[in-house]
Amino acid sequence: MNINTVFIKLFLSVLIVTGCYMITSCANQTVTDPQDKRGLNWSGPNKNTKEPYISGDYRALIIGNNQYQDKNGVWRELNTAVSDAQSLASLLKSDYGFSDVTVVTNANRKKILGEFELLSKRVNPNDNILIYYAGHGHLEDNSRRGYWIPVDGQGYDSTTFIRNSTIRDEINIIAEKTKHTLLISDSCFSGALLRGGNRGPNQFQLNAGYYKKVASKKSVQVFTAGGNEFVDDNYRDSGHSPFTYFLINELKNNTNKMLSLSEIATNVIKAVANNVDQTPAAGVLQGAGDELGEFIFARVSIKDNVVEVIAARNVPMKKHFDSTEESEKIMETPVQSDQSQARPHMPFLRF
Repeated sequence: MNINTVFIKLFLSVLIVTGCYMITSCANQTVTDPQDKRGLNWSGPNKNTKEPYISGDYRALIIGNNQYQDKNGVWRELNTAVSDAQSLASLLKSDYGFSDVTVVTNANRKKILGEFELLSKRVNPNDNILIYYAGHGHLEDNSRRGYWIPVDGQGYDSTTFIRNSTIRDEINIIAEKTKHTLLISDSCFSGALLRGGNRGPNQFQLNAGYYKKVASKKSVQVFTAGGNEFVDDNYRDSGHSPFTYFLINELKNNTNKMLSLSEIATNVIKAVANNVDQTPAAGVLQGAGDELGEFIFARVSIKDNVVEVIAARNVPMKKHFDSTEESEKIMETPVQSDQSQARPHMPFLRF
């Protein structure tokens, strides 16, 4: 056997081994269908084009803290923050097409900040990002610094809290990467996060032109359970705080195709202020690049992988809510002063 024959056999052996490896690799590769996920991918090729200005994915980070571990006894356990978070997350997925929803309950400081970082890595330029927090909040009397309190917050040791300035930084990072960002905070003193400045249309401006206009502009909005004040934890044994009770009520009973944050805020602020001693507030995150746009909630239907924005049917509230009729009555009228005719409400505060 001469050297040429040996070389040819060796070359053929290498080709055979390489070919087998490539076939095996292809056989083991998993192809992921982009449609194979719960919720809604607005950017898919079959997206309904009737409202093309509604684009990008809808993503949410939902945080609810009940089980506080403060050895000093300052931060007591809450009753409804977890149910607030879970109910809102479920509604966003089922009725409003949120495709990427992360629910975090009883989270410590490291977990909350870690979830912010993970979310910031997933967002795309046209996405709609909602961040919700329910739990204790704190405002220092002297420095006027505001905080979220994670479940491992200890006493008045602010190094175990999450500063509002840190929250702003995390929101800024996300807002720089995407089109619409909304922070909803259901905690005491959460109003310290926002800069005032109401926006929104009057009833004669609510048309496709309005939604198209505000959807095209960048928004970085904040909606809070109160200003710099204490807020309540359990509203009339509903299993929800007053703020989140009326927020969910507004979203659940909405029969329009689209609903802007300003429209929601107008009704929720009135309903909460009429019934408990707190006044929610809405505004923008200062310095985050807001351009007077709006976060828009769009009711959706998915059929044959085609996304369509629809007007919803009237849907009754879940069992732990009062009846729809009573909810509407509560939202339209203040609580009666005659306590013998109204259910007593004893506040438990998220301070």
